[in-house]
Amino acid sequence: MGDEEADALADEVRAWIEEHLGPTYPWPGNVRELEQCVRNVLIRGEYRPPTVCDGHPEGQLAAALRAGELTADQLLARYCALVYAETRNYQETARHLGLDRRTVDQYKTEGK
Repeated sequence: MGDEEADALADEVRAWIEEHLGPTYPWPGNVRELEQCVRNVLIRGEYRPPTVCDGHPEGQLAAALRAGELTADQLLARYCALVYAETRNYQETARHLGLDRRTVDQYKTEGK
């Protein structure tokens, strides 16, 4: 591969990154993630960065939101469940979310 061809590929990847991830993308996987991105863009023409907390409830909720998979009730239920998991207290969760304790209790149960 010549220098011109390598430069063209680098420009292609750089343009894709700027358009799809933006100049402020934090590269949480550092060099390994950049390498993965370059490979994926060159081979598949796209790259899907892992979501923060993939496999964790926060990451799953974020993925479901991005995909538009949740109703408003489902969103509230999952959010109540997440906050309750942190506080372990209905009153504190209700205060934190600006909801009635009974609402938190109802939705926390549905969010599981």
